Amino acid sequence: MTSSWLVPTAAAALVALSAAQAWLLWRLSRMVASTARLEDKVGHLADALSMLTETSEAGFKAIADELTRRQAAAPMPAARARTPLARLKAAVKKGTSIAEIAAAEQMSEGEVRLRLHLADHARPAARPRTKEGAGDALRA
Repeated sequence: MTSSWLVPTAAAALVALSAAQAWLLWRLSRMVASTARLEDKVGHLADALSMLTETSEAGFKAIADELTRRQAAAPMPAARARTPLARLKAAVKKGTSIAEIAAAEQMSEGEVRLRLHLADHARPAARPRTKEGAGDALRA
């Protein structure tokens, strides 16, 4: 009778052990799958970071090239003898655009327009007198 309870007990123990191993294998497969998803996400992040880095470097290089080009192309400003208003009027007479005038004078386009508008609507200068006292009729 000793051997009759030993076989079913051993069989039950093996079934329990097999169930525990199956459960552990199932958990292991889920962990491996989640690790694979994590590796995929990290790969996408690395690709995005690489693209961002390359784009930033290209942008910074383009800005540096443009600044270098502008610095090399900009001639030394000549001494300005005329007043800003005279330069603005001369540039308008030549047909230069407001944007070009603003860039050359280092002022905003609105300021250029304002100065030209004010110059057009300014009071005429006082007339020079031809004779002494000719304009003093009301003064007594």
